[in-house]
Amino acid sequence: MKNRNKFLMILGIIGPGLITANAGNDAGGVATYSVVGAHYGYSMLWGMFVIAIGLAVIQEMNARMAVVTGKGLSDLIRERFGVKWVFFCYDCTYNCKFRCMYR
Repeated sequence: MKNRNKFLMILGIIGPGLITANAGNDAGGVATYSVVGAHYGYSMLWGMFVIAIGLAVIQEMNARMAVVTGKGLSDLIRERFGVKWVFFCYDCTYNCKFRCMYR
């Protein structure tokens, strides 16, 4: 019974992080990964390690800010810098994704 409780406790701690980490694997992301993989093959595999570390750090920082403030990243950017910066950040994100997909 103790092992089961430990497993459930660990799953309760890790579970939300796994769900959050996989949230970026939407249709556009999968299409981008496929195009890059088809074009470059395994030569860009080293970038996955850099991206994974950066993703973990950013997700952890965003989670801490959300827990403390009860708001998402775009709400915090809007409060601190204004609506124009929120649109700029989203525009940069979408432009990068679409340029990678339709290159």
